[in-house]
Amino acid sequence: MWTVELIRLTLPELVVPQPILLQAFTLQLSGGALLLIFMVIGAYIGWLRGLRAILTVTLFSIIAYLITVRGGNEIVAFINRFYQNAPRLAAFAVGRDPDTVQALDPLITPGFQVPLFFRFILFIAIIVFGWVYNKKTQWYSTARKEPLAPMLGLLAGAFTALLWVDGLATFSREAGNNLGGPIGTILSIIPDVGVFIPSLITIFFLILFLIIIFNLPKVWKAS
Repeated sequence: MWTVELIRLTLPELVVPQPILLQAFTLQLSGGALLLIFMVIGAYIGWLRGLRAILTVTLFSIIAYLITVRGGNEIVAFINRFYQNAPRLAAFAVGRDPDTVQALDPLITPGFQVPLFFRFILFIAIIVFGWVYNKKTQWYSTARKEPLAPMLGLLAGAFTALLWVDGLATFSREAGNNLGGPIGTILSIIPDVGVFIPSLITIFFLILFLIIIFNLPKVWKAS
């Protein structure tokens, strides 16, 4: 549980003036409640802006999350597999038996860990790039004429906030939760929901695909 001490003012009585009393009370919030609060804030922004206005930021947030938070070591393994099997792929392409070709040694040393600081900086950089590039996309619009624009924007905003918070919390955990101050305290109690993120990403792209399919007749007619 996270404890936050705030100041409460007790108003003086109207009949007999008394000095203002300062009393402290404790507000206890769990990590799950904090995560939900951040998602509600993101959902509210998405509701106000609409899907088109935040879609690019959401897409780049997904890319940043997959590459730096959960996929850093997986990307290294993928590069190694592709490099090692390149001769066999070439042999298959020219009609030779791939089993007769010896695989190469790994390009990157097995067990290589992508530096945490580099992953963190890349995570921020990709999101910032998506934020800057957002208004330059063809689908960007702050209009909310589409019936589902506010609702879809709400879902995209909440999902984007989830990616950001879980990504930063993951970096904090990998660093040993050594960050000080309120930010470090908050990140240290955020629950690890990374196991659900791939499924949520799949659902998000499925919804996006269905939206594109249903809007193809309109796009075709407009062109």
